[in-house]
Amino acid sequence: MHIPPASFRVTPYGDVDAKALDSLRASYDTSQLLNLVDRLDACLAEIGGVGSIRDDFLRLHAMAMTLLEGFPLTVVTSDVDSIWEQAMALQEDISALCSCLQAGSKHVAPLAGLAHHHRMDYQPDQHRDNEVDQTVFKAGDGLEQP
Repeated sequence: MHIPPASFRVTPYGDVDAKALDSLRASYDTSQLLNLVDRLDACLAEIGGVGSIRDDFLRLHAMAMTLLEGFPLTVVTSDVDSIWEQAMALQEDISALCSCLQAGSKHVAPLAGLAHHHRMDYQPDQHRDNEVDQTVFKAGDGLEQP
């Protein structure tokens, strides 16, 4: 009888796909993760940090509430440019941050590819007395009950 080799490896950080692990060991440069930290730090410093983007969103919201909803003025006009200039500046900061994060995502993707998907022949009806929660999670749909 021939038993095929396991398609996964047990590691201190969970079971991983054996082929993906072998491939990454031969080609993945872990120092790129540290480079990403440096790039993220530089990007955040350039845009004034995450707190700055948050403050910009709040400022833009207050300006929009005044302009669109007729709320009283809460942002001093001498402290800001026009609403569209504020929005464009915020868009630029968001784009810069997204670009940095997308580059990071590309370097993290191979590590996510280590996921090993165990085949489980689970039959919910066999375990009714355990009162298993039958909530189904669908990507993009939120929670749905079967």
